[in-house]
Amino acid sequence: METIEHPHIAEVRRELVYETGRWRHMMVVITDLSLDPSAPDHDAKTLNEVIQTVAEQAIANKSGYHGIVVRNP
Repeated sequence: METIEHPHIAEVRRELVYETGRWRHMMVVITDLSLDPSAPDHDAKTLNEVIQTVAEQAIANKSGYHGIVVRNP
């Protein structure tokens, strides 16, 4: 699994998800940032930065993922 350097990314892993009759490879990004827009500590700008960093690296590496999921630990 590739390493993505960002202070708010704790882990990146691959998961297989079975959807609509086929297996899909998903990149799962674990972050310490709040994902709830209504939370007082939600930082949309930094969360978008994390998403952009992950997406750019996945595209640059031609990683073959079908999607990206961002989760909290």
